[in-house]
Amino acid sequence: MLAVADWGAWEWAISANHPTLGLIAGLLMAPIIVALAWSLVRVALALAQLGLRRAGVEPFDGRGAHTDTPFDIEAHDERLAA
Repeated sequence: MLAVADWGAWEWAISANHPTLGLIAGLLMAPIIVALAWSLVRVALALAQLGLRRAGVEPFDGRGAHTDTPFDIEAHDERLAA
């Protein structure tokens, strides 16, 4: 709703030859467009992640091969101490 009102102010300022009001409306419109683009990117990434989960692809966790066993901190400490 805010974007539509701002766009209307922009169009009015351009058609009425009020460059200062057009500049203000344009500056107000920029953050709205950035926020809209960011939310669209987040939705696209969430949908891609959901699609990968449904396809059965497991996310990469950075530790190499995926194992079903939990991480053993004691064994890791022993390897570092050796």
